[in-house]
Amino acid sequence: MTSFPCPLLSSSEVLVDDADPRILYSSSGWTLGGVPGSECEGTTHESVYTVNSTATFTFLGIGVEVFGTIGNKETSPTSIYNLDDSTSSQLTFPTNDETNYRVPFYKSPLLSPGDHTLTIIVPPGNKNGQLVLDYIIYNPTPTSTSYATITTSVYRSASAISTPASTHSTSVNTIPVGVAGGLGGLAAGIALTLIVLRIIRMRSRTSHC
Repeated sequence: MTSFPCPLLSSSEVLVDDADPRILYSSSGWTLGGVPGSECEGTTHESVYTVNSTATFTFLGIGVEVFGTIGNKETSPTSIYNLDDSTSSQLTFPTNDETNYRVPFYKSPLLSPGDHTLTIIVPPGNKNGQLVLDYIIYNPTPTSTSYATITTSVYRSASAISTPASTHSTSVNTIPVGVAGGLGGLAAGIALTLIVLRIIRMRSRTSHC
């Protein structure tokens, strides 16, 4: 669980603070810093401009982002981001007169689910453009539970849809019963008519006699 001023996260995000042991720093390339109340957990790692600084983060997921601080009138940190030793990106940020917190240094593309390694490299030489790392956010690999939930909802929808179908078939079956009732009534009417005609004929014969 994170605290202010760490950012709010969605259910598909995990925050890793700069002080988390999962981030591996080169032994001589960083100093500790931080401004409580302004930076996440009040801590940062600041690169040293005299030597090469590296930070490595390995995660199981599908995406990763890096955030940090850039001071007023400082140039963009000369930082390189290597993902799985195959893709590289370099940060550019316009300078201004304010201290900028939660600056997005790097964002990966959508990755295939699995293990990935991000290496941050800060070359020496730029005294006014060193990296101040605050935190990393990554997106874990979706679990099978999410797929099970989707499958369950689909089956529930299918079950709900099948209920009106069975009611419809029942109403169709009642149609022949009504027809049969009508035919029975018609037959009874014909029989009654024949009986009345027979009585009239008998009376007519009697009167003639």
